[in-house]
Amino acid sequence: MTEAPSETEQGSSRFRQIFKGLVVALVVSMTSGCAYNWYATRAMNREAVRLPRDQATNVVKGTEAVTLPGKGPNAVLLVHGFVGSRIDFNDLGEVLNNQGLTVRLMRLPGHGTYPADYAATSNEELIEAVRNEYRELKKRHEKVALVGFSMGGALSAVVSSEEKIDRTVLISPYFGVTHRWYYGLPAETWNGMVSWAIPNVVKSRRFICVNNEEAKDELYCYTVVPTKCAAKLIRLGKRARDPSTLTRVSCPVLVLQSHGDQAASPGRTEKAFPHIGSQDKRIVWYEESNHHILWDYDKEAAKAEIVEFLGQLIEG
Repeated sequence: MTEAPSETEQGSSRFRQIFKGLVVALVVSMTSGCAYNWYATRAMNREAVRLPRDQATNVVKGTEAVTLPGKGPNAVLLVHGFVGSRIDFNDLGEVLNNQGLTVRLMRLPGHGTYPADYAATSNEELIEAVRNEYRELKKRHEKVALVGFSMGGALSAVVSSEEKIDRTVLISPYFGVTHRWYYGLPAETWNGMVSWAIPNVVKSRRFICVNNEEAKDELYCYTVVPTKCAAKLIRLGKRARDPSTLTRVSCPVLVLQSHGDQAASPGRTEKAFPHIGSQDKRIVWYEESNHHILWDYDKEAAKAEIVEFLGQLIEG
């Protein structure tokens, strides 16, 4: 007759099974992580040589900063989004310029060149860049407005809380990540958990948040995003939505966003909006578009709202 194993032996056996399971999971995770990192590095290297660049600056052609001189006394500064470029605004710059405004479409530090450049750029450098662009325009123009898209909206909110901006437009402002059911945990949590093992994430076409499929061929952004940059974006969004920031925004504010925004959280915007200190503020919601409103089905309506809101600057 075989003697039954003791409780101590049973406990030891269970521990060995759990330990083996953990070792297997660790090996699989490390192998998968290494394979993904190789894939991301390869994608980054392909992008570095594929895109046409200015030989002196390494800036991708079409993403460089541009100034459109206007006939009137006033100006507007357009601040693009996370890993994006002035292309985020579609033809909004030309529309506003045709109204007589001087339009400055800036290039944020670390953008339009290589992802590693952005990884080495701090949030303070981004904020300072927007602030400096605004101050330069203010030296030559009576009134200056800020128009920020996505992360540019967060940057514009912060700068508007510190400078005497005449008017501010926030398009799909980034105050936090839109949660999707298949994330399980919040995106911010995932980034904190995996960034140590996965330094770069490949942004595929399906993660370009615009419902108009044809627009995806027109938009530009880094296709490989350092997870360091995502962590910086998360911190910036937290700062921008903080009531201590928003209550100091006293200029007129227009917010435009889609309820179907799959990148910048509409819920975060709804919670942030009441804290904006301005007595003249308005939020307009769209139903047919995704994150890139100015490239989506509500683009004409959105541009008309912006032109109307900036009417005092247009009229001089």
